[in-house]
Amino acid sequence: MPELIYRRSGDVYAPTQWAGSPWSRELRHGGPVSGLIASAAEAAAGETGLRVVRLSVDLYRPTPLQPLALAWQFLRRGRRLALVEVRLRHGDADVTRGTALLLAPNGERASTWRKPEPPPPAPEGLEGMSFMPREYLLRVPPGFHLSVEVRISEDELGPAVWATTPLDLIEGQATSALVRAAMLSDLTFALSGRLMLRRRLVLADPRRVSLINADVTLYLEPRPRATGSPCATDR
Repeated sequence: MPELIYRRSGDVYAPTQWAGSPWSRELRHGGPVSGLIASAAEAAAGETGLRVVRLSVDLYRPTPLQPLALAWQFLRRGRRLALVEVRLRHGDADVTRGTALLLAPNGERASTWRKPEPPPPAPEGLEGMSFMPREYLLRVPPGFHLSVEVRISEDELGPAVWATTPLDLIEGQATSALVRAAMLSDLTFALSGRLMLRRRLVLADPRRVSLINADVTLYLEPRPRATGSPCATDR
């Protein structure tokens, strides 16, 4: 399969097989959908000079593995704040909606974000593993979930998960750190469930557990940046 998720023609995005989900060969994964919402939010940020600080995606309807039209508009646009609405449409119906809050950068104000002390171990030296348990790999349809590699470290402060995907979201367009973070954010719910099963914090048969997000919200402080290393989820 090609190493990209979407091919763009105007405002329409045609999916490759990498957009697929493990649930059905006819539905797409929430990660690529969140990435498309983030790409629109980033376009709005480029128009205003503001920065995306919050991104919310409502996965309120199954998203078909078919070409989708993307449109966005400002709900509010000011000098220091803007609110953007993004919609993905299949035919005449909205299938996914997102909003992004944009704020003006303020280098004079102290950040409220603090790095964890001590920081979790870097991914280098940690063994990589597929996102899905091995017993699932031959049973599920192809899609975004098969591209993801995770690395897990565990210490006295608890587990930390690093996740990455080599895929670009849109053909011919570099995938920014913000868009890549949005693509991977849909996985954190399932990864936390997998960690709970791995540590035996819950007793369940993983073959009978289904974890599907209805929504995703990212608060982005500090600004996502590309480092050449996998993206990290919080502890």
